[in-house]
Amino acid sequence: MAKDGKQESLDRFLTQTPKNNNKRSDPFSPDNISPSLLQVQKQARLNSSPTTPEHPSRLASNSDPPPCSEVQEVQDDTVVQLSHVVCATLQNQKFMDQLIPMISQKVIESIKPTLKKMVDDSLLPHIEKIQSAHHVINLQREEIDKQNTIIQTLQDKLDKVEERVEEQEQYSRRTSLRFNNVRVPTNSNGDIIQPIDTDSIVLQICKNQLGVKLNLNDIGRSHPIGQSRDGKISIIVRFLTYRQRAMVFSNKKKLKGNKDKIFICENLTKHRYDMLKRLNTHRINNKVHSYWTHDGSIIVKKSEHSGTKVVRNLEDVDRLALGSLN
Repeated sequence: MAKDGKQESLDRFLTQTPKNNNKRSDPFSPDNISPSLLQVQKQARLNSSPTTPEHPSRLASNSDPPPCSEVQEVQDDTVVQLSHVVCATLQNQKFMDQLIPMISQKVIESIKPTLKKMVDDSLLPHIEKIQSAHHVINLQREEIDKQNTIIQTLQDKLDKVEERVEEQEQYSRRTSLRFNNVRVPTNSNGDIIQPIDTDSIVLQICKNQLGVKLNLNDIGRSHPIGQSRDGKISIIVRFLTYRQRAMVFSNKKKLKGNKDKIFICENLTKHRYDMLKRLNTHRINNKVHSYWTHDGSIIVKKSEHSGTKVVRNLEDVDRLALGSLN
């Protein structure tokens, strides 16, 4: 019986509610009504079916809205049912695997322009600074390349100048010879008696051991060089003429086997003495066969039966020892 009272209340609401005269003449048209309201209206039509013929006007009032309490009850029930559907759908992994990439793509498409603008706005000042610095670096690099070219040109010129100076220095020694391991007078303590008469010592060696007769006028100047060892010194002699110097040097072989181990060599520059030291190292290591000097030039034989080579610097010496000097 309570149900009949409830039904009568609903019917009364449907029949007595006046129509709305707002601009929208049919507020419950299919375009403006929610799914929950449609369900309520359907339920109302079922409840108002012609089971009670004493109320024929109910058939004509099916389109009127139900009471608010009924509408709210149906809406709540619909929300609960939809929530169950949504939860079940979200728990479907296959559905989520298809949905997430679509959502991600849409999100990316929507935020990409904004992100691009933000990145461009943030990086643009730095990009301009980098481009400006890059331009400055290129200019500096070009300037460095120019300076390197100039330095290399100057280095080549300096090498040529040093070579010429070295040649001139050696040429200035063309009349000089060096007498090594020359014994000089000493006192009872073994100290060398000063001053040393180097001119007389050289003339005696030339006369007694070389068989070359010279007099004091043939010597321009002579003096000791370096430190003394065991009462022996080295003497540099400058002859007045190149011919006198050549005559003494050509007879140096006669000193072979002397008890004091005196030997005569050309008066070379430091650069050429460094070359001779390097050649001696290569000779000990069997990389060159022999070497000698002639008028300041250093001549080398790679092997016993090979031809002779003139070396002018340390690079030539090393290349000859390695077999790469033509």
